[in-house]
Amino acid sequence: MDGQNQDSLPKRVVRTITLTQEDLSLLDGIERMMSKTGQRIKTDSKLIRAAIQIANKSINGENCDLMEVAEKVVREDGRTMSKLLEKSKRQAG
Repeated sequence: MDGQNQDSLPKRVVRTITLTQEDLSLLDGIERMMSKTGQRIKTDSKLIRAAIQIANKSINGENCDLMEVAEKVVREDGRTMSKLLEKSKRQAG
């Protein structure tokens, strides 16, 4: 990934969290709901980030557009970005 794309990505912080089986079931439910919007968000870190975005909008009384949240989370994920860049390079070449 070139330096410009790297600079536009949010800084990642590694943090250990503990989740219960119920938490994971709720994340599965979020993933199912997000996938109905056409976005596939499969990794736990992406799902947790989506849940944080949704919760933040909820506590601030803002409307929550699931598609907007899904697109933001996928767009800001470094692994997704690198895969998209690789795919576009292959298609161009």
